[in-house]
Amino acid sequence: MHVIYLAGGIASGKSTVARTMRECGAELIDLDDLSREALAADSRILPQIKAEFGDDIINPAGSVKRELLAQRAFSSMERTFTLEEIELPLIDELLRERVAKLREEERQERDKDPSVAEKILVIEIPLLDRMRGSFDMADEIVGVVCPLPARRARACQRGMDPRDFNRRVDQQPSEAYIRAHSNYVFNNIRTADVLEQEVKDWWKAREQQGWDNVPKKGWGLDQA
Repeated sequence: MHVIYLAGGIASGKSTVARTMRECGAELIDLDDLSREALAADSRILPQIKAEFGDDIINPAGSVKRELLAQRAFSSMERTFTLEEIELPLIDELLRERVAKLREEERQERDKDPSVAEKILVIEIPLLDRMRGSFDMADEIVGVVCPLPARRARACQRGMDPRDFNRRVDQQPSEAYIRAHSNYVFNNIRTADVLEQEVKDWWKAREQQGWDNVPKKGWGLDQA
């Protein structure tokens, strides 16, 4: 199985790239989904979440009020880091379990039929710098960047408050960081259909090149 980390900031076009890769045949894992799982009613980290962010952060069903948690966690860099220190280890654990399960499914399929094509797994990573401890799972990193004004306009069209957008951007890795740590970068400066075609062309070229033929770039834990 070939594992791609797909990295990009808020409203960068990462979801469009992920959807197009799925249409090309990729399996998808979205870390936002794993975050929801980490905050579900039976999660072992809920007592810590409650202690740090207030008793009222838990809804009557026992899970986290995500919008309220976001308001409190993104109110400052310190509070954001507090949430990440609680949540990211569990997200990493869930991700490793999910990847291991897919690898085992692929192994079983190939035991039955050696001609079965290799799985290509795309993992959507909103905060690439926070996942440096998990880079060992990735065979390559693909970045998506977009000019900040376009990202802000897109986010506001979706209903996000501009101040909230600015706070979140300030807490996300920079475009320079994404470029420095990616094997390939999609520059989302045109329309969605153009981006989709660029992804399809990239995918076809990668298939022809061979998925394993990718040098790892800028992945050392000492990289800024």
